Amino acid sequence: MLMLGGGRGIPARLVQTTLPRLVLVPVVFRLVMLAQALWTAGLTGSSVLWTFALLHLLPNVAEAAWIFRWSPAGTRLVPVADAAVAVLFVLGANLIAQDVVITSITWTHLMGTVMIWTLLRGAPAGALVIAAAVAPHTVLDPGSSLGLFLTLATALVAALALVGLVGASMRFALGFGEQQGREAERERHRRDVHDTVLQVMESFAIPAPADELDPAASLDRLRRTARAQAMRIRISLEHEPAEQVGLHQRLRLLAAEMAAEGLRAEVVVQDDCAPELAQETAMALHDSAREALRNALKHSGTRRAVVSVEQIGGGVSLTVRDHGAGFDVGDRRRGFGLENSIIARMAEVGGFARIESRPGLGTRVVLLAPSVLRLPVG
Repeated sequence: MLMLGGGRGIPARLVQTTLPRLVLVPVVFRLVMLAQALWTAGLTGSSVLWTFALLHLLPNVAEAAWIFRWSPAGTRLVPVADAAVAVLFVLGANLIAQDVVITSITWTHLMGTVMIWTLLRGAPAGALVIAAAVAPHTVLDPGSSLGLFLTLATALVAALALVGLVGASMRFALGFGEQQGREAERERHRRDVHDTVLQVMESFAIPAPADELDPAASLDRLRRTARAQAMRIRISLEHEPAEQVGLHQRLRLLAAEMAAEGLRAEVVVQDDCAPELAQETAMALHDSAREALRNALKHSGTRRAVVSVEQIGGGVSLTVRDHGAGFDVGDRRRGFGLENSIIARMAEVGGFARIESRPGLGTRVVLLAPSVLRLPVG
C-alpha cells in the first residue's frame, strides 16, 4: 500500500485509515464529470448513452459506500473490481456505440481508475494501469491514443500530488500534536509535583498547637505523613491501580488523608447521586478537591471543611466549602494551585471550576464535570 509522503514518521494505522478515504476524490470526480456529460447531451441523449450513464453510476455509488464502511479485504478487491469495470466500459464504448459523450464517460472512468490504483497501490501500479489502457486503445483508435495517455498521466500526477499534500498535512499535524503533548506532559509533571511534594512540605511548615505541648507526637505525625506520601508516590510510579475506583470511594480516602494532616473534611453525598464517571473525570474531581482542601488547611485558619456531591443535568457538581478567613477573589492573583491544579485540571475533562470567596465569609470551590468524557485526556 502507498505510504503518505513516504510514510516516514506517520503511524501505519493512521495511513491505513486515511488512504481508503482518499478514494472518495476520484469517485466524486467521476460523478461530477458524469453530470456534466449528461447536461451536455441533454434529454435528447440515446438510450445507449443513458444505459452507459447508469452502469457508470452504480459502481461509483458502491465504491462511495465502501469508503464509509471499508475493510482490509475491500482495500484489495476494490481496485481490481474497478479496473474490471473500466475494461468493460472501454470495450463497450468501442464495440457497441461510437459516441463522443460515451467516450468522455469512459475516459473519466479510466482517470478515476488510475487515481485509485495510485492511491492504494502506489505510482508504479498507476503507471501500469495507464499502459494497460493505452496499449489496446492504440489498436482500436490510434488517433486518440496520445490524448488518452496525456489524460491518464494527468490523473496519475494529480493522485501523487494529493498523496503528497495529505502526507505533508499529516506530518505537520502529528508534529504539532507531539509538541502540544510534550508541553501538556511538562505541565502535568509540574502539577503533580505541586500537588504532592510541595503541598506536603508546606503542610509540615504549618504550626500546630501540639508542637509545643507534645513535640514528640508532632514529630511522629510528620514522619507518618512523610512515609504515607512517599509510599503513595512510589506506588503511582511503579504501577497503575489494578481496579477502577469510583468518585465516592476516592472522596472517603481523601477525607482520611486530610484528617491525618489536620483537616476534618466531611463528605456529603446525595442519596440518589451515584454517577458512573470515567476514571479520568473521577480523578480530576478528586485531585481538584484535594487541592481545594489543602488550600483551606493552609490559608483559611479553620480545621473543618465540607465536601458535597450532587448530580446535575448531564454531569456532577462537587463543592468544597469552608468557613475560614476567605479572601477577595478580585484582588488576589491566582496562584499555581488554583490555575493549574484546579481550573486547568477540570478543563481537561470538559468541565470547569468556580472559586467564590469573601474576606471573613470563607471560601467555596465549585467543580462541575460532565458525566461522559467526550475527548481523551492527554
